[in-house]
Amino acid sequence: MMRIPRMSIFARSFLMMSCALLVAEAIGFLVFSVKPPRPTASAGLFDIVAALRPDLQAFGHPFDGGRGPGEMGPPGGFGPPHGTDIEVAVASAPPVASDGYDEGMSSHVAERLAGMLATDRTNLRVFATTAGFGPIAGPMRATIGPGSVIALRQDDGTWRVASVPPMPFTDTVSARLLWMLGLGLLVMLPLAGLFASALSSPIRRFAEAAHRLGGDSGAPPVPREGPTEMRQAVDAFNAMQARMNRMMQERTHMIAAIAHDLRTPLTRLSFRLDGLPAPLGEKVDADIQEMRTMIAAALDFIRDRSSGAHRQPLDFRLLVESVADDLVDVGHDVALQAGQPITVDGDPLALRRVVMNLVENGLKYGDRVRMRLRFQGEACILEVDDDGPGIPEMMQRQVFEPFFRLEASRNRDTGGIGLGLASVRAIVSEHGGQVELRNRREGGLRASVTLPARLHA
Repeated sequence: MMRIPRMSIFARSFLMMSCALLVAEAIGFLVFSVKPPRPTASAGLFDIVAALRPDLQAFGHPFDGGRGPGEMGPPGGFGPPHGTDIEVAVASAPPVASDGYDEGMSSHVAERLAGMLATDRTNLRVFATTAGFGPIAGPMRATIGPGSVIALRQDDGTWRVASVPPMPFTDTVSARLLWMLGLGLLVMLPLAGLFASALSSPIRRFAEAAHRLGGDSGAPPVPREGPTEMRQAVDAFNAMQARMNRMMQERTHMIAAIAHDLRTPLTRLSFRLDGLPAPLGEKVDADIQEMRTMIAAALDFIRDRSSGAHRQPLDFRLLVESVADDLVDVGHDVALQAGQPITVDGDPLALRRVVMNLVENGLKYGDRVRMRLRFQGEACILEVDDDGPGIPEMMQRQVFEPFFRLEASRNRDTGGIGLGLASVRAIVSEHGGQVELRNRREGGLRASVTLPARLHA
């Protein structure tokens, strides 16, 4: 990759445009210097007369070709060709005009040539291209361009045809311009690619760092590189990331402190309620236990949101199998479809909590759970299917919100405070993945977890 000194985006763009302009000018100068275009082919009227009536050269002419056009000189014949060879042929019939000829100007030139050839106008055919006319201020200065045809009837009835051959396209200015365009593209496209890569690489790395921050709050700061504007944006991004991490740590510490302080009065309440009658004491104790459960769930949720500090390569299939085996040992109907090992980088405890929450959620609302783990592209997909009542589509996103419960569509007696799926989403998001729910056609709910992974060697 092309290395460009530290400059602002404006300076780099200005440098790139200046270099492109200089290279384009150099290519144009090179093309026109190595092989300049030929002058436009044309023939003077005297050249045409000499080609059609060679016998007139014996009578001489008041203009001498040894001098410049239009200059007077002693008799001595017509001047040399105006700039191109004239092709002469004999035909039995006069030529026919085709598209691209100007009959008005051709007639004007024909009148001049008829006088110079000492012939009747009916014995002369002139077909000259519109672009082939030069100035017609006088016979000596009038010219006929390439592609023009002039025919003169001979005494024996045949036609003597003089034509100005068309100019080859390779010798024209248009051909040189095409050469300039082709060479310019050939030279400028690689240079433009190098400059564009040098400008876009810091922006691409900045975007990748922003994406990592969304999936891992503990990602390292973005390196300071690239143009001045990009380094300023990196500084602001790194400062924002530090503030976000500090806010999350402060929130975690605050909730942990509140939970710790609440445990003490809850414990005192439990001791003081020992003397209450059985019905009332049991109800109050149940409320206290529910408060403790809520505090523990809230702490787990905050801990899951800040997970990812202890990541390591692990076999995700073995982890899922261990969860399934533990639940089977206690009598639950849980199974994992056989498949190949898959390695992911993650926190084993946090990912185990993800699998456990999804499986327990399926067992709460169904009789059995079936899991499948497969490798797709650069990610692994864990599918957890249950045979429960499912979730309405309009609420499949809401269930991931903290403290949201589907009391109407799910069993109200299953318990929980609405942090299980929120914790699952937090852990999966911290690992750079995603989780989604959808109802199965055959009934039940499917929870799909997608995590970055690589195929196990």
